[in-house]
Amino acid sequence: MSSITESKLAQFTQKAVELLQSKGYKEIKADLPDFEQPTRFTEKNSDKTFAPDLTGETLIGKDYFKIVEGDKENMQDVVSKWKLFANLARIKNGKFYLLVPYGKKKYTNELVKEHNIDAHLLKLDAR
Repeated sequence: MSSITESKLAQFTQKAVELLQSKGYKEIKADLPDFEQPTRFTEKNSDKTFAPDLTGETLIGKDYFKIVEGDKENMQDVVSKWKLFANLARIKNGKFYLLVPYGKKKYTNELVKEHNIDAHLLKLDAR
């Protein structure tokens, strides 16, 4: 189970959208009202679906963003999602960013290193 509430996740997502807009991203997709939803991906031979929290395009490519929720009970799903988004970003000539709320940095660093995930970490503050 995620350690971030739905309202906190929405707050983090809104802050992330503002960050992307300030950095000049185009075609921002986010799981928020008034935004187009990011594309969902279904795992082969399973009913599991994965979606980034945000995507945005630059002149170079498409970047994928996922807010770290600290889900320790479903770590394999978390790793699968992160690897998928890292691969998609590479294919789309972009980068994969993990947006790290306060208190999730150690957890995130350990997973990224242990599973060799090509991700850039950005501190995310909801204030």
